[in-house]
Amino acid sequence: MNIKAINNIHINTNQTGFSGKPDKKQEAVKTSTPMYVKIPLATFIAMSPLTTNTVSAQDKLPLPLQPEKIVVENNRPQSHPEGKTLAVKTFFNVNGENYIVRTKDLDNDTTNFETILISQATPNSIGSRYEAEEISKYNLAPLADDEANNGFFTVKGVKAEDIVDTQKVLLGNEEFLNYFDRLANSPENNGAIEVINHNENLVPLPSGRVVMSYEDGNLWKNAHRYIPEGEFMGHKILEGDNGIYDISIYNSDKQTLTAEEFTLKKEGYPELKIDKMIKVKSNFAANNLEPISYETYQFNLKDNDGVTTIIYDKTLGEYMEKVAKSALYNKNNVPFDRAEVVKDYKISASTEKLYVNE
Repeated sequence: MNIKAINNIHINTNQTGFSGKPDKKQEAVKTSTPMYVKIPLATFIAMSPLTTNTVSAQDKLPLPLQPEKIVVENNRPQSHPEGKTLAVKTFFNVNGENYIVRTKDLDNDTTNFETILISQATPNSIGSRYEAEEISKYNLAPLADDEANNGFFTVKGVKAEDIVDTQKVLLGNEEFLNYFDRLANSPENNGAIEVINHNENLVPLPSGRVVMSYEDGNLWKNAHRYIPEGEFMGHKILEGDNGIYDISIYNSDKQTLTAEEFTLKKEGYPELKIDKMIKVKSNFAANNLEPISYETYQFNLKDNDGVTTIIYDKTLGEYMEKVAKSALYNKNNVPFDRAEVVKDYKISASTEKLYVNE
């Protein structure tokens, strides 16, 4: 799924849209075009409370007369934790496994439950068993070096701890998570489960990968202006997702019909060279089979010292794709590299870190 809407930009498909060659290079373009108002991440999250639901009657089964016993091997426990099972529900194909979820009363008040157990539904009942800890909502915000608001998206999973080895896992498909949302908001929930928000920045690397980090990169506003080697040929003003860009082209091989350098700047930011354009697709999952996808274009920009600054802008990328297919783009001496990167990521319930799922 593409989580961010892209503004339609009208492009003349018969030409690249760059203006004619002036007597000298124009200064940084100033514009009175208003920037979009974007809601801060924390405010957006606060505006979206969970809907309160109750556990439906069909999810409940008759109470067993005795605590349930299971067949075990090795050092596995001989029974579930003390207490009565109040409700039982089975789920299929959650992370490729089938699970049975049991709400349990631990204080002898059967009007509520204090814990939730999750066990693999295996034929001989010796599969892994977990105690649910929380519904984890990872709100991931892509943050590039222009500090633009690229929105955020959420990856959810039920965090559970293995009763035997204390290893933690994230479980979930849509049906499984909807059921746990109902449990969390049920009046019968006596501290057994709650929704926890984990707000994280996704910081891009030059390779097209992302990492969870709060560290600043090489901010565009602090970069050293790039000094082009070639002769200025013209420029194009483009409204992108994150501002009004001035795209300039330069010829450096004496063949005046092609460009060997493209630079990018916008008001308040220095001119930098477009060094690489990456079409990025990142798939995120809380160890489940229903990933959330984030798709955009990444631009690696170089300053005069060769330091890389990274920005995201899908509209800019779609325009530059057209430019790269035009006669203006020197195919033998390319102005900038192009690549496409697709990565699958998973979130570790134990470390709260992001890993590439190779």
